[in-house]
Amino acid sequence: MNSKLTVLIAAASTAFMMTARAAEPAPGASEPALTKQEAKSMKAQSEGQYKAKKNVAEANEDLNRADCKSALEGSAKRACEKSAKHAAKSEKAAAKAVHEVQEKKIDDSKK
Repeated sequence: MNSKLTVLIAAASTAFMMTARAAEPAPGASEPALTKQEAKSMKAQSEGQYKAKKNVAEANEDLNRADCKSALEGSAKRACEKSAKHAAKSEKAAAKAVHEVQEKKIDDSKK
């Protein structure tokens, strides 16, 4: 399970970095307009990255909760689990924000 998660995280981060670099225009250059097919493709990539990040956040939450259950007891355990839940929630929110920004940029650069 851990090796699959590691591979998923590595693939998602690599794809995100490559897309982010490709999406950045050169300094001083105006952004070229996208065709409908290019925009559709970029939106599909953005959606896939968002879903992957969301799944990674959920997997990390499960791992953190398992660590809490095995290492702690009582109120410390509950606090640890609550912290894991909130961390996952913030990771998902950040992923959604990035996805929305990417979609807005794509929509703004259509022909």
